[in-house]
Amino acid sequence: MKNNALVLNILKKNSKGLTAYQILNQAQKFKHVQPMTIYRALKDLNNQGLIHKTNKNKTFHLCNTFEHHEHNAVLAVCDDCGVAEELNTNLFSKVIKNLKSKKKFNFNNFNLEITTTCKECI
Repeated sequence: MKNNALVLNILKKNSKGLTAYQILNQAQKFKHVQPMTIYRALKDLNNQGLIHKTNKNKTFHLCNTFEHHEHNAVLAVCDDCGVAEELNTNLFSKVIKNLKSKKKFNFNNFNLEITTTCKECI
């Protein structure tokens, strides 16, 4: 099994996101891999738009669409338990297109992370 497919399958089996080292630990149950191998696979999958990374807790999550395409990622991350969910980007795209700072930044491709508390942790 190729490394990208191995990492993708590990993420598919986990509803919560996983850190790179959690993915490494699970991958080593199937074959001997080095940390850089996992990081390369994660970078490649992220570039393909198949996964997203949260900045809050450095976890990786499957993209909601499960298909190769580029899109703006909007993630909601729970401050307490760390669970993350990808949100519909249409609303956020409309708001960002109307920003006045468009002169300084290109908002055609953006990632947005919202830290909040999930309903189970309230």
